[in-house]
Amino acid sequence: MKRKKEILTRMAEIRAKLESDEALTEDQIKDLETEARSLETELAQIEHRSQIAAGINAGSVETRAATPNPITGEVPGATPPAGGGEDSRNIVDTPEYRSAWLKNMRNLELNAAEQRTITTADGSAGKAVPTTTRNKIIEKVHQYCPMLDKIDLLRVPGGVKIPAEGTTVDAKTHTEGAPITGDADTIIAVVLSGYEVTKLVTISKSVEKMTIDAFEDWLARKVGRKVAEKISALIFNGTGTNEAQGVNAITWNATNSVTVAVSASPTAANIKTLVGLLNGGYDDGAEWYMKKQTFFTDIHPLMDNSKDNIVTYDPATGKYRIMGYPVNFDDRLTLHEAILGDFFLGYVGNMPEDVTVTSDFVVRENSYDFLGCAMFDGKVQATEAFVKLVKATA
Repeated sequence: MKRKKEILTRMAEIRAKLESDEALTEDQIKDLETEARSLETELAQIEHRSQIAAGINAGSVETRAATPNPITGEVPGATPPAGGGEDSRNIVDTPEYRSAWLKNMRNLELNAAEQRTITTADGSAGKAVPTTTRNKIIEKVHQYCPMLDKIDLLRVPGGVKIPAEGTTVDAKTHTEGAPITGDADTIIAVVLSGYEVTKLVTISKSVEKMTIDAFEDWLARKVGRKVAEKISALIFNGTGTNEAQGVNAITWNATNSVTVAVSASPTAANIKTLVGLLNGGYDDGAEWYMKKQTFFTDIHPLMDNSKDNIVTYDPATGKYRIMGYPVNFDDRLTLHEAILGDFFLGYVGNMPEDVTVTSDFVVRENSYDFLGCAMFDGKVQATEAFVKLVKATA
């Protein structure tokens, strides 16, 4: 369709504009966001009409009766399909379901189309987060937890067992014709299940006055951010007991860490020694992680371009580098400590489900409670992928 091509072209233009270095005001960004959402809704409607047309051509849609609604695909007067039908499976993608779900969250009255959408859905769809709302929450989770894009993240329902290298013996030279004896190499398993990460958000009854779009944005931002912050904290500091295991659960010693005296500051020699401890196989994906305060208090003073390149700054990307490795700031780390490692090869996580949201009106407080819940588990799968700069405590 010509219009579909125009929409895709315009959406690409909007994406390029937002990702460019062009200075944009808040109003301009908001206008682009509003336009993108409108185009997304229109594109979904076009896709749905195409599906209906394809069904007619294939003979799977009855055309002798009333004409199907081009948006919902419903046939006026027809009996809604029982749970599990095609309409039931795709209903969470429709604009009607989105508005009905977001109204239901606030106990607002539904119009006829919205009520029909909710009742047509099967038992689970009425509880499922609409596709557009879910995507916004997931987008916020990744925005506020960039570590999810750094680790090896799986989305496997239920538990998952991942084989990993255990004890290994180096290869040996072999004399031709001599028998070969197997080595005592072992394979260990990284087992991931799913632990709940929840956030309860309370807002006054005034939420009822919010528009659909404003409420969806607020909900995605509040729930997504808090869930993301907790997952990020787990990746670094999780105990591994009834929650994900964090990188700091590694046993740090002289083979994988450098300790700075309690009253001292890191030196260039400390940094060089630490980098030397990192297994060379992880160099390509290794990055630094530390508090912003740690960097500017302890590390940035080492910048001396006339002497060496311990610390450098790339104005084109806005990134600092230490010994060539990019620097990332994260407040979940301990002050005066820093981790250098390859999280993609060294850490594996699993989110078996998308974030879910439930609500309840609390009469006593005249407010709404919104509970966001995500499932997450993670573990270190290669301890040699990480080294750490440690500050002595005594």
